[in-house]
Amino acid sequence: METASPRSDPPKRRGAADPSTVLSVLGSAAVGVVVTWWISVGQRVPVHADADLASVRFGFPLPWITQDHSSNPFVAYPQEVALRLTGRTGISYPTEYDWASFAGDALIWGGVFWVIAMVGLPALVRTIRGQER
Repeated sequence: METASPRSDPPKRRGAADPSTVLSVLGSAAVGVVVTWWISVGQRVPVHADADLASVRFGFPLPWITQDHSSNPFVAYPQEVALRLTGRTGISYPTEYDWASFAGDALIWGGVFWVIAMVGLPALVRTIRGQER
């Protein structure tokens, strides 16, 4: 008499990723890019002298935009400088981009978002539900 063995699921292919994991990583990467851009555009960088205006660096934690604001000096210091991307004022602000640092910032902020959304939030929900019982 043969005993029936439990049916086992076929083994997963190596390298095959769960679609929900892929979507969460792609969504987190998109959030990382948006947050990186938003921080850089909203950032105000302190300058303490005319010499500081020649190389003002924007981005956090890795500066990835460098602008020359020396064509528009201040009367008094210290001051805060904002990123200028449009030439509305007619003043030239030569700009350099470090795309590797941009990618690093996007990965950092995307990773922070992923940890909060995929680890922290579910843990918080489990904790709240456990206290309700």
